[in-house]
Amino acid sequence: MEDTSTSSALDQFRQEWQQEVHARSQGKQQKSSNARNASSKSQTEQRTKPERPINRPPGQHTLTEVKDEDEIVPESSAQGALSDRVDGLNPKNVDDDEFSGLYQGEPKTALEHFERAVEKEGQGKLSDSLNHYRKAYRLDAEVDQKYKEKHFAHRWKSGKVNPSNAAPTVPSTAHHSQSEAGTEPVPRTTEQLIASFADSEIINADPMIEGDIPPPCPIKKLPTEVLLELLQHIATADVSIYARLASVCRKLAYHVYTENPIWKRIALGNEFGLASQRYHFGTDVQGRPAIWQALEDDDEDERPMPPITADLFSTEQDWREVFHSYPRIRFTGVYISTVNYTRSGGASVTPSTWGAQVHIVTYYRYLRFFRDGTVISLLTTHEPIEVVHLLTRENVAQIRASGGKEPMHPLNFTSSAPALLHHRDEKNAPPPTAQNILKHALRGRWRLCHPSLESIEVGSNAAAPGDLHIETEGGAGPRYMYTMHLSLKNGNTRNKFATKNNKLIWKGFWSYNSLTSDWAEFHLRNDKAFWFSRVKSYGLGY
Repeated sequence: MEDTSTSSALDQFRQEWQQEVHARSQGKQQKSSNARNASSKSQTEQRTKPERPINRPPGQHTLTEVKDEDEIVPESSAQGALSDRVDGLNPKNVDDDEFSGLYQGEPKTALEHFERAVEKEGQGKLSDSLNHYRKAYRLDAEVDQKYKEKHFAHRWKSGKVNPSNAAPTVPSTAHHSQSEAGTEPVPRTTEQLIASFADSEIINADPMIEGDIPPPCPIKKLPTEVLLELLQHIATADVSIYARLASVCRKLAYHVYTENPIWKRIALGNEFGLASQRYHFGTDVQGRPAIWQALEDDDEDERPMPPITADLFSTEQDWREVFHSYPRIRFTGVYISTVNYTRSGGASVTPSTWGAQVHIVTYYRYLRFFRDGTVISLLTTHEPIEVVHLLTRENVAQIRASGGKEPMHPLNFTSSAPALLHHRDEKNAPPPTAQNILKHALRGRWRLCHPSLESIEVGSNAAAPGDLHIETEGGAGPRYMYTMHLSLKNGNTRNKFATKNNKLIWKGFWSYNSLTSDWAEFHLRNDKAFWFSRVKSYGLGY
């Protein structure tokens, strides 16, 4: 009886197991058939739809694989991630939000982190935004430029004129000009524009009261020869006023731009041109005229150079370009070098400080050049607004003068040159603040390399046209002398109309001991280039 019951139970279990296995096999076959149908359907749809390019971000950056503490997400932040996903489902107004179409997945590249940071910032989640900004800049330091190009480049391009092959229905000035004149206008060059002013006339000034008779214009009746002679006198008196005459009217603009003889007089003149430059040392370090020259010196770079005349240039020379391009020292202002560097401070006494102390040190170097070949050099921590109006030879000479009970200046006497002044003028003496600033001012001399000289190797330095050599007194004592080697450059090399000869770059700085004939080189680790600044109180530098 027991055998029949156990066999019947075993048969029943076998039947149920076979039914369950059969049901599972049928379900798998049905799923596979559905998947095959879906894949075949998608392939047919892809064949029917036209292919189009898909813009995708570049491949994953190698730095994205590096995990740091900021990228580790704790388990407690799962609820915050879920809330972010719910916030992303809220509808947004596309017209009001420019960033609604940003990348919504998990950011991986630098641009995606930056986009997510902008999105979080717009939602007011500044902490999350800051984390994404940090990750973006770690991956790419120029990610902000890429973000601008991606999201704002269409605005920059929309402001440009439509190309010639664009649809004529698009409003554009180019299409209007084509429909009216039949040809596309070609922009004229500066030379063509100035040439069109040749037949213009000097226009009278507008009347002070509308409807009244305009004031007379006597210059309008002058012959051209007399007008050009008058313009030449203006140019030799102040070349900046002559250049500003081009903005008065078209006739004067034509003469200012095209009169090559006037620009030749300016370029070769001793007022502002190349003749005003010094190509050999004409004074000693203290500023007294040099009355002797070392005949045994065979160095061609030290010999007096011939004056610059028109014979050194070609006959068809553009003298306006010569005046602007050739190296020239400016006497209407001062050259200033601003130096900033940081150094570590002292150790903190208390352990509760946030970090180590850092000191930012700022000092200035000043160079003012004079037409007689002298120069004043000053190293100080005072700002230019406190120094430039005091940097004159008269103030330096008054401070150097020794008189009465006051101690003598340490740089008044050297082994070869006595002081220039022996008595102080109490009436014209500079104020105490100026004495404190200018007590470290150094007198010196300067010269430029002659334009006709080619590059010459002098030791480890190369002397080329435009190089500037300065010799000043030594600040450490009367037996020392400082030698500076600089080069005249243009501050802005990309714009040809920018100011020229307004930058002095360092090439070398040495100290010479006249007793031991030893040279010591200063390492210019923090020093920057000199930049020219116009000072109105200096006038034209005479």
